[in-house]
Amino acid sequence: MPPKKSLRRAVVRPRRTICKICHNLDPRDHASSVYLTERTEGPLASLSLVIDAFELSKLRLPKEGGCRFCNVLCQALDAFFGGWRGSRQRVNIEILEKGTIEIGLDQEAWRSEVVSIYTTKPSRSWPTLGVARRIPLNSGSDDTFDFARRCIQDCLTNTKHKACSLPRKSSASTPKRLLDVGRATAPIRLIDTQGKALEYAALSHCWGTGSPLKTTKSNWRKLSYDISFDSLPPLFQDAVIITRQMGLRYIWIDSLCIIQDSARDWETESFKMGSIYENALFTIAATASPDGASRALNDREKPVKLNFENMAGDEVDIRARRAEDHHPRNKEEPANLVGPLTTRAWALQEHVLSTRILHYSKTELLFECRTSFRCECSPSRKSQPTTPALIPTAMAKSNKQPEAVWDAWHRVVEQYSRRTLTHLNDKLPAISGIACKIQKATSSRYIAGLWEANLVLDLLWSTTSTADAHYFSPDKYRAPSFSWASLDVPVAFASSDQEERHFVVSTIILVASSLSVTGLNPLGALSDASIRVRGPIMHATLLSTQREGLWEYVLLLKGTSAITIQNDCLLVEDVIGVSSSRTAQYIRRAQCGDVPKAFKAPVICLCVARHDTWISGLVLGLVRQTLNCWNRLGTFAAESDVLQRAKEDEVQIT
Repeated sequence: MPPKKSLRRAVVRPRRTICKICHNLDPRDHASSVYLTERTEGPLASLSLVIDAFELSKLRLPKEGGCRFCNVLCQALDAFFGGWRGSRQRVNIEILEKGTIEIGLDQEAWRSEVVSIYTTKPSRSWPTLGVARRIPLNSGSDDTFDFARRCIQDCLTNTKHKACSLPRKSSASTPKRLLDVGRATAPIRLIDTQGKALEYAALSHCWGTGSPLKTTKSNWRKLSYDISFDSLPPLFQDAVIITRQMGLRYIWIDSLCIIQDSARDWETESFKMGSIYENALFTIAATASPDGASRALNDREKPVKLNFENMAGDEVDIRARRAEDHHPRNKEEPANLVGPLTTRAWALQEHVLSTRILHYSKTELLFECRTSFRCECSPSRKSQPTTPALIPTAMAKSNKQPEAVWDAWHRVVEQYSRRTLTHLNDKLPAISGIACKIQKATSSRYIAGLWEANLVLDLLWSTTSTADAHYFSPDKYRAPSFSWASLDVPVAFASSDQEERHFVVSTIILVASSLSVTGLNPLGALSDASIRVRGPIMHATLLSTQREGLWEYVLLLKGTSAITIQNDCLLVEDVIGVSSSRTAQYIRRAQCGDVPKAFKAPVICLCVARHDTWISGLVLGLVRQTLNCWNRLGTFAAESDVLQRAKEDEVQIT
């Protein structure tokens, strides 16, 4: 009798299908997959997808035959972006193998917010999905304070953090006043440091529309005796708690450590603000707080559990939490911080000049120093370019690459010009701390936001926005027209490619400059300023035309085609009295209330720099008050034989 055959029961597995919409949220084997081959543990795939929100919201549920992975996206969007269904907008998805899945929406209200999808433990059912680290549900938790202490201690003791070594203390860099927060049982009081070198923290915060607790001439004596903890705004209370938890006794808070109704005290101490933040042991940045009534230590939004089953019907632990897209986008970029504080002009130099910063964001605590970046979701130390490292790194390179400092300044100004000020006259004072550092490093003369040693490239800034609300010249003077500080609009500088710089030839000479400073800050507010330069000048006609609701301006020069200019703001035509019986047309920057109209009027072109056969320069209009003075209207760049033949002359720009 033949032996019995061993019979095995065939297991029929459901066939794995790939969703044409979400690709099963798998970064591998897609036409757009990118493989990171530089990693030592092997190549990892990444994938960027864009899905239409309206189409995604119409898809069937898994039990009705729909995609399980698309359903995960819908659950995460429902949990954190209420009202997304039925809208015509893009869902942006970033997938990294063994990492989290980040999803966001294009709508303005949610543009800076991201939802991370992750797992709590590795799963064979979703092998490409990464495990995310737990983040405490309160920013005042013991775990978060422990993280902050480790970051600061590691920076202080790590021999690789040479750039983070604080400069030698001096009475000139010591704050005049500090808050002594003592112990929880001791009174808080305002003290005069008398030039002593004390270890302290500093607070970087938004004042908001309200008025925080302030020191004035009438109350400073009372505040130097006792400040009730309960009388402090909630944000200041949190700053005191953080200072104590970090083992410090003193903190500097601008509204309390500067006498706010003393112009002399404000000008003296605000000029020292750069060194105050630099010399602080660390800065507490209330990044997510819009004002003093908001807390830095608060509850965070809880993660949500998403329903997901594998092919066998077993549940897999998949979660989603709100995040902010703070991680550096590449190896050359610093952390991308989000919050009200990142929109304020004064806060930029506090960020740039601080040595160490604790950023209290909405979702987690981030740490930056001049050497590394860390966050609670990724606490390992990363040797990453940081914002506090920007100026020190540029200065370290300046011996071999002098342009590094000017490139750093341009980057700072570009960011600064996108931020807002409560008092517009603070435009130059609020960046004077950084300017002071640049001046000490280069010994160059500072001319209303520009530098004499880099005048050519500094003059060729251009505006990058046409937003109606910011497309007028301010009514009140605060800077000369040749300075970016004369406008409230984002600006940009020409490319700083090192090789290209060698081909840029200056065509101007600075003959003289004049600055009238108001107050005690030599790099601060101005009442008047001008420069006199010598260079190739050509007379031209400026023509304005309106196209699709926007005004465009072109230069008309004999013997060449029309040249479109980059105007600084809206321009209007006016008349100027040449004599008692004769007037002449001239063009000026429009102010709020002016109604732009089509015009054709004379201007002059100052050729500032030459790059091969290209000429870049300024378009200047005659000033009403003085016939020999001109105001900047915009910039031009053109390849023209006519411009090459421009004749040299001197011109004064105000």
